[in-house]
Amino acid sequence: MRRWLALTPRDALLVRDGRQFDAGVDTAAEPTHPRPSTVGGAVFSAYGEEPNEIRGPVLAQWHGGWWTSYFPTPADLVRSADDQSMVTRLRPTESAAITDLGDDLRHLMAGEGDPLEGWLTGDSLGKYLRGELIHSDAPYRSVDDLGLGFVRDDPDIDPGPLVREPRVGLGRTPQRVAQDGLLYQATFLRPVDGVALLAECVLPQNWQRAANGPVALGGRGRLADVAEVEGVAWPDAPREFPDGRVLVYVATPAIWSGGWRIEEPPGARLVTAAVGPPEPIATASPRSEGGVRATRALYWAVPAGSVYLLQFDSADAAAAWALGDGDCAGVHGTAYGRPAKDRLRTAGFGVILTGVWS
Repeated sequence: MRRWLALTPRDALLVRDGRQFDAGVDTAAEPTHPRPSTVGGAVFSAYGEEPNEIRGPVLAQWHGGWWTSYFPTPADLVRSADDQSMVTRLRPTESAAITDLGDDLRHLMAGEGDPLEGWLTGDSLGKYLRGELIHSDAPYRSVDDLGLGFVRDDPDIDPGPLVREPRVGLGRTPQRVAQDGLLYQATFLRPVDGVALLAECVLPQNWQRAANGPVALGGRGRLADVAEVEGVAWPDAPREFPDGRVLVYVATPAIWSGGWRIEEPPGARLVTAAVGPPEPIATASPRSEGGVRATRALYWAVPAGSVYLLQFDSADAAAAWALGDGDCAGVHGTAYGRPAKDRLRTAGFGVILTGVWS
């Protein structure tokens, strides 16, 4: 049983990566976008019990009758080096370069241009996954024609679904007493009107609990309203994967045992990848034995928007892995690369979407 939960912040969010911040040494605290661990605690508070899995968050905007979801632009989409108003796509190209990545990884993502920073709507990402957004017959598309949401031509004018909001703070003692001379600046993220954090919750069949709010989210004393919502889904995958080629889009930051490298499914090999800079992720479980101090950990995660190209032995094997074949569920729209009961997986790290590539 699955339900989508919407967490709508009442105020700006202060989400940090969990690394230590000393107001006496550091002068500015930079935010991160909400992570799976950010919404995990809020979902637990809303239900009073942990679901089997949480998949998200997904930023989405309510338009008075429907939700529009937003996803980080795939890392293989770039602005043309010749014309910044045009978007093209990096392509796998065989290379003679010798690297430490292994003899079987001889392709590089080739092309010229700057990364297309910003957000794709769920509909546009679905077209991208199906190979309809930019393809070999139309290798260049105007930014205005792509149906993108919040493309960052200028972050100050078009900041995205979360607006940066600098604030000045004063360092305090553990007793919350102000300390002289410890001024610092912290940047908050304020959701634009109607934007919420959505998460898909996988619940036991006999689940009887309803979500209640508000819940704590995004900093000390900050709250978010809670609602179970309908009409929300992950972008659809293609139904066929010609020549056994599967594109993997990372929808939430992934923490994999191989670092940046995705775990290759049986019968498949990694051809190449477009991966963004690693993101620091700090986690802790205050409800576990030992509390925060005993369970806190720092990881380096593959950022959302990263893209991997896999080659399967056959189109049937590719479809079975991505969509399922009756005996097992497909990986599209699920967390991937960690054991079934792993805390990082069940919190929503490493949710992937599948598509085609050429």
